[in-house]
Amino acid sequence: MPPPPFASLPLSAGTIVRPPKIMYSEDTDMKRIVIGTAGHIDHGKTTLIKALTGIDCDRLKEEKERGITTELGFAHYRSGDDLSIGIVDVPGHEKFVRHMVAGAWGIDMALLVVAADEGVMPQTREHVDICELLGLKRGIVAITKTDLVDEEMVEMAKEDVADFLKGRPLGGAPIIPVSATTGENIELLRNTIHDMAMELEERSREGIFRLPVDRVFTIRGLGTIVTGTCISGSIKVGDEIEIYPFRRRAKIRNIQAYHEDAPEASAGQRVALNLQGVEKQEVERGTIIGRPDTLILSNRIDATLTYLKLPLKPVRNDTTLRFHIATNQTEARLILLEADQIEPGEESFTQFVFPHPIVTLPGDRYILRGPYAIQTIGGGQIIDVMPRRHKRKTAGLDEMCELLSGSDEMGKAEFHIRKGEYGGTTRNMLSVLLGKETAFTDRIVSRLEGQKKVRVSGRMIIHTEWLIKYKEMLLAILHDFHAKNPLKVGISKEELRSRLPKVEPQIFQLVLDETISEAKVETDKDKVREQGRSAGTQGGAEGLGDEVLRKLESYGLTPPGIKDLSAETKIAEKNLRDVLERLVFEKKVVKTKGDIYFHGKVIDSLKERVTGHLVAQKEMAPADFKGMFDLSRKYMIPILEYLDEIKLTIRVGDKRVLRK
Repeated sequence: MPPPPFASLPLSAGTIVRPPKIMYSEDTDMKRIVIGTAGHIDHGKTTLIKALTGIDCDRLKEEKERGITTELGFAHYRSGDDLSIGIVDVPGHEKFVRHMVAGAWGIDMALLVVAADEGVMPQTREHVDICELLGLKRGIVAITKTDLVDEEMVEMAKEDVADFLKGRPLGGAPIIPVSATTGENIELLRNTIHDMAMELEERSREGIFRLPVDRVFTIRGLGTIVTGTCISGSIKVGDEIEIYPFRRRAKIRNIQAYHEDAPEASAGQRVALNLQGVEKQEVERGTIIGRPDTLILSNRIDATLTYLKLPLKPVRNDTTLRFHIATNQTEARLILLEADQIEPGEESFTQFVFPHPIVTLPGDRYILRGPYAIQTIGGGQIIDVMPRRHKRKTAGLDEMCELLSGSDEMGKAEFHIRKGEYGGTTRNMLSVLLGKETAFTDRIVSRLEGQKKVRVSGRMIIHTEWLIKYKEMLLAILHDFHAKNPLKVGISKEELRSRLPKVEPQIFQLVLDETISEAKVETDKDKVREQGRSAGTQGGAEGLGDEVLRKLESYGLTPPGIKDLSAETKIAEKNLRDVLERLVFEKKVVKTKGDIYFHGKVIDSLKERVTGHLVAQKEMAPADFKGMFDLSRKYMIPILEYLDEIKLTIRVGDKRVLRK
């Protein structure tokens, strides 16, 4: 049975006067925009939203008793047949700026609310600063409470706002006097919102799915519900999700967009997800809902920083500040990369270090507040979610910042692949480092590969410069190995790989294959050696091998150990082992457990006799074997186990039979 609907979810709770229903079942042509309010406390933001939508965003008892908004509120309405508008109502009090940032982070345009009887106030200024730091460039100003003042006061408020916004990103925004009480200009405000919203570029429904959680609650019979604004990508009912940074997985049981069941949640929507397989206490505000293994946890990021031009003190390097991103707030240690301090009004390339990992992508914007969260002091844009520890005040930092904060996606991709050094990077990781969906990343990688700037092997991508260095190192190791081990047939692949920088198997094999195709290296079974180098002709190895073979053949099935063989042949033990290893590789000698070496012809003769016995007698007990060869346990047990290993015989109980 399908899960029960949860149309009564209190996304905007309180007593709801519903606007016309918004059905999302298959309406993919409808544009979706999220608006966020901004403005000083008690300037009428919540009342204005109710006049626009019929929804009271103050859902908490405390909010209704005190008459102020302390938590995020949400409303929505449909504007015509082509536009769905969600509204995030933010608190105006300075104590709740954290909530304001959480609400403003995913919005597309601002609705700045200024009361006609007060004009621009401290939180008006701070909220506008925050909107600008978050990259908002479009907005509308509503002059509220016009019914409480005369026309002259309204004009003064309009001039006050216009002067305040002059020269700023929101300068030139439409300024509309309204009264939520009388309804004055409410329809004009709706029309202006519609016209501006239709000019905005809608968020892409492609990309890496992310939903920053701003509310978590449970409903009897349904379980855990999370709400938030979907900022990129899309996800469907039944899909598996991951809760970052907790790495907890769950499935989506149901989706609602503005109180209506929807098959999909996509960018630009306020949605509620009913999660299956996770408890309420396992999710919290500040977590990110994403697809499994598509996001990473970052303890360190690179970012641009704009320090607001306010009467503030300079901020010194290594200062701990409050860092706001999406719906999360955490502490961050500021590392200024270009100077020892930053002055108000300045911009800088910086790095942040966090005590606990955060989840973010390049291009995300953040807000900084002072260590005691009294004042918003700045913010900026994240440009690298997996940076190195930079040495401060070094050459090249400016160029790196310019590249990563620019629009050259090819250059960024090449930078991140090169940054991976010998280990390269994976396609999935590159997508995260670029903040793009895998299809976009694949196109970039194909172009870089076509320009011979990168090489690809399976899921691994390595920059050509590092591949060449790795190849040179491999050849140098081989050359050195042969110089020090002239009697050895070659080095095993695993030993060779262990002597090189640690990389994924695909990269090692890619380089090995290239050196073989270039006729610089050759392989024989699991051995690797320089092209044209024969171990049998190095350092008199061929003569030593003949001497060892003669000695082993003379001892038959009772050869001496390494130490005694070394004494008899007058070959140093280390060199003797190398000679024996080569002879084993050439199948002229057989090695069994116990480090015992037999001449190959001796073992071939033994195998013929054992086979003949088993064909005739069907089975062979240890006593039968001993009777045939008169060997002690020292030699008998290793030989019998060797016959099993080469699959000539198989042990059944205490006897052996021919393996079929």
